[in-house]
Amino acid sequence: MTTSSAMCACGGPVYGRGMCVTHYKSHRYRQIAYGRWQPLTDADAVRDRIAQIQAKGIRPRALAQIAGVDAETLRRITALPNARVTREVRDAVLAVPVPARAADIAPDNALVPICGARRRMQALVAFGYPRIELARQLGIATNSAPMDSLIGSSRDGKPPVGQSISAKRDRAVKELFDRLQFTPGPSDRAREHGRQKGWALPFEWDEDGIDDPHAEPVRARWEPRSERDERRERVADLTGRGWTVAQIAQALDTYPRAVQRDREWLRTHREPAAAQRDPEIEAMGELAVRARREISARRGAPTVRERTR
Repeated sequence: MTTSSAMCACGGPVYGRGMCVTHYKSHRYRQIAYGRWQPLTDADAVRDRIAQIQAKGIRPRALAQIAGVDAETLRRITALPNARVTREVRDAVLAVPVPARAADIAPDNALVPICGARRRMQALVAFGYPRIELARQLGIATNSAPMDSLIGSSRDGKPPVGQSISAKRDRAVKELFDRLQFTPGPSDRAREHGRQKGWALPFEWDEDGIDDPHAEPVRARWEPRSERDERRERVADLTGRGWTVAQIAQALDTYPRAVQRDREWLRTHREPAAAQRDPEIEAMGELAVRARREISARRGAPTVRERTR
């Protein structure tokens, strides 16, 4: 059993399950008599789940908050190879899913790795969004330390400081990135800055890898036009057949993000031409076609000459 500084309802120090020694033993005897006593269980599954979640960047205290378990209990499980846990603790920890990103489940004020947020911000700069505009949309002062940390810049030439970010801000950066990633920004200066820094563009990051510190972008900036045009034609064809993004990506051996990018390009470069057609002009065209058909029909009909006197 664990001992902590918490107090039992009677005012005594907690011994187990939120109760002092006396109340805990009384509770245990009653549960045994009723046939409802659940002894401690092996902690291996709980220990594995804790390791999986922490590998995603969730810190122990944040995990304890998410699971509703005492932080000292989690510390004891990970520190003691022979530790055993109650079924309540086991079920609470195993109920916490292993997230794709730490910020997906972390509380607003919990610290998570900044890697993914920094890559998203750099990609948006390289895509033509100036720092001042990104800061405005995030509600951050342009020349502030948080913005320096997000962009990955340093005023004194040293590597950027700050390897953590609040989960709330991380989610805000992801929302901004998801909203702008298919729409080029207006600033050529920002694009050139990103090019000089060697920052990847949004579509060069795989959606499942951008938060992985060991992942690398797939550089597509200098893709030959012939290959790009051929791929877009295939995306258009398969989309017209009702294929999903995942199915097209698998068929073309590419990332779903690349398919989404091509679909966005096709939507913005091809659909407007059809959407801008004037109904009145189209109606006039139909009249012209009908008139040609009537003229052609008359020409093909046998002619009858009037008799003259």
